[in-house]
Amino acid sequence: MSENYWQRIRENQVNRRNFLKVGAATGVGLGAFSLVGCGDDADESSDSGSGSGKPVRGGTLNVVKGQVDEGIDPGLKVINNVDILARIYNHTHLYKVSTNEFLLDASTSMEQPDAQTITFKLRDGMTFHADGSAVTAEHVAFSWQRFPELLENQGSQVNAANWGFIDSVDAVDDSTVRVNLKAPSASAPVLMASTPFGIVNKAQVLASANNNVQEEDAGAGPYIITRRNATGVSLARYPDYYKHKNPSNHFVEDGPYIDTQETRVIVDRAAIKAAFLAGDIDYMPTINDRLEFEEFTGLDFAKAAEVGSTEARLLAFDNIKFTDKRAREAISLGIDYEGLIRTVYAGDGIYDGPIGQALKEMALDQKTLKSYRKYDPAEAKKKWEAAGSPLDKIRIECNQDPRSTSLGEFVGQSLEKSLGVETEVLVHDISTWVARAREPQKQWELFVVPYGASTTPEIYSMTMMNPNAFAGVSWSFGMDQPDAGIVADAQKIVDLVEAQSAEVDPEARIEKLHELQRFILDNVLVGINMPVPGHSYIVYNKRLRNFPEDDYLLGSLFMRNHDMWIAS
Repeated sequence: MSENYWQRIRENQVNRRNFLKVGAATGVGLGAFSLVGCGDDADESSDSGSGSGKPVRGGTLNVVKGQVDEGIDPGLKVINNVDILARIYNHTHLYKVSTNEFLLDASTSMEQPDAQTITFKLRDGMTFHADGSAVTAEHVAFSWQRFPELLENQGSQVNAANWGFIDSVDAVDDSTVRVNLKAPSASAPVLMASTPFGIVNKAQVLASANNNVQEEDAGAGPYIITRRNATGVSLARYPDYYKHKNPSNHFVEDGPYIDTQETRVIVDRAAIKAAFLAGDIDYMPTINDRLEFEEFTGLDFAKAAEVGSTEARLLAFDNIKFTDKRAREAISLGIDYEGLIRTVYAGDGIYDGPIGQALKEMALDQKTLKSYRKYDPAEAKKKWEAAGSPLDKIRIECNQDPRSTSLGEFVGQSLEKSLGVETEVLVHDISTWVARAREPQKQWELFVVPYGASTTPEIYSMTMMNPNAFAGVSWSFGMDQPDAGIVADAQKIVDLVEAQSAEVDPEARIEKLHELQRFILDNVLVGINMPVPGHSYIVYNKRLRNFPEDDYLLGSLFMRNHDMWIAS
């Protein structure tokens, strides 16, 4: 491989089975990532996570989700479906956040011969669930080239922030895929390891009425769907799943240890908690704070683990009502951030910015972020009046997530005190909240947007800021707005996002990312990145062995659970 971006990052030995060293300014920190794909790792698969002993095959994993899924085409619907999509579709590779390495899945190699080309060699023996046909490079190319059409014509949730770096994808031969980039892209390898890049059956898609597989299992992954309805989803091991010869430290040769998975739809959080305590589900999906976390620490059957913060909260502005910068500044100055950390997060909170704290070197430091979060009621009132006191009443909308609700209520109380305006907090069920977010004509003023921390600056964190992402979604300051200043600011964000992505020097990229964030913060654009919990918490049943504590929240594809097993 010739000298390129990946190779210019310092090398960092991950384990003795690495066969290729490449560097990347992606993932958690900026250490080198490693491509892992050879060696016999059977000796390592039994001791990490919870418990030890020899792995056994069999058993049923019981999990829960809070909303009926909206469809299972990975190119269309991913927000509420990762748990299903991760298991029925395979990917060329996965990205392991905790160790900053790539793990080969459907491919046996990933190479970068030059700065704008990435090639994959596919495994033998892969077949699709529906018809048993072979997975070839043609299917991979088709899967990745359909994104623009799905966004333009079918309202995909997968936006250009995820795939805009791709110029074209070629099937060189049956087992070789070549990705041609529009420009050098620092985040391309990590983005291609994300959920939307699942490999679909081309013939199955083209045979469907709408050129999508929203209601069909078109994958070749380790599990097949045996039941899917309003009450949940049942998955079973795909009997013809391909062997991972020379598996990595996540994959096992004969496919995942666990036989089946039952996903129950439970909307009410109290009911979810009761189900976990009763042993009906194996994983508690949301822990609000340390106080709640401590409720689980003394349970004989449960493992409670503390991990780095993976949460983010954006207090989004309506981009018509808040075109005046002084009004946005007034909102920012009118919130008691330290009080919020004490009250909502029980003192365990940190400041956050346009790029989340999970990306340490890319994010702004705590001192800088805190300087943008001053609480000054007198100055807030002054700026609000200078902007013409644009609203007599401010509605703050959020979903039923308890932490989002608490945050919305605290913000409302702060603004009433500082601005002297009436506030109203509206709490929606998740379906209503999503519908409100997607309304073309916004009927709200402030919107609490919870999301997960990202493995790259282009998705999640910056998706909330980039007007090219989440087309038509509420919290993006769009480039179709009547205010010339907003349009200019939006274009500046787009330009800065593109500049950092194409930067091949790691240190220069960090500088561009910091410039991007300071521009957003200086102009109080899009919304306010609220303080976030200092830690995230995971609670699961001890019968789950090798549970990926460090990757489950950030590395969603690790829900595939190859090397996790169930103790009797």
